[in-house]
Amino acid sequence: MDRFDSGPYNLGEYLYLQKAINFFKGSFARQGPSVQRGMHAWSLFDPMWTDEDECKSGESPVECEFRIQNPGFVFVRLGSNDAGRADLFTSGMRQVIELCLRKGIIPILGTKADRAEGDNENNQILRELAEDYDVPLWDFDKVAQTLPNNGIGEDGVHLTIFYPHDYTLPEALQTGYGVHSLTALMMLYELWRILVRS
Repeated sequence: MDRFDSGPYNLGEYLYLQKAINFFKGSFARQGPSVQRGMHAWSLFDPMWTDEDECKSGESPVECEFRIQNPGFVFVRLGSNDAGRADLFTSGMRQVIELCLRKGIIPILGTKADRAEGDNENNQILRELAEDYDVPLWDFDKVAQTLPNNGIGEDGVHLTIFYPHDYTLPEALQTGYGVHSLTALMMLYELWRILVRS
């Protein structure tokens, strides 16, 4: 979603979403300590994964992230690297959600388009956790199922690219990243409209 900070982009008929871009400006391109390749739900709380330049000694990546950024909302997008350990994925996700709620942060749980774990177990866990904790669910997986190959590239994990970020182009709604960025922005807009603007 970093293009919504850096530009250029063209929202086309979704221009109403610009209000959310304006409100959350500076957050889209941010790559904090809890955004690292290869992370699992359980490694978010492991200080071994912590960036020594930004974080305090013994501080976990997620705790460091929250201290530095002080977010009101946070997308929690995990599961692709959590294959084969549903127990650890569930407990790690519960830990993240509970930390968010203790700190007054609204976690937005996001499902994924891939089937890295071989089935759809991790997405089902996310759906159940969203219901258990009564937190927002951005069910990207359901939207991805309308795309060619679920919006997934040849490697079976990463989304298909949509570089232009021009939503007047037909391919915008046929690529993984195009639909991913748009639907994430829609989720933010709805939360902003209901919880912030009112």
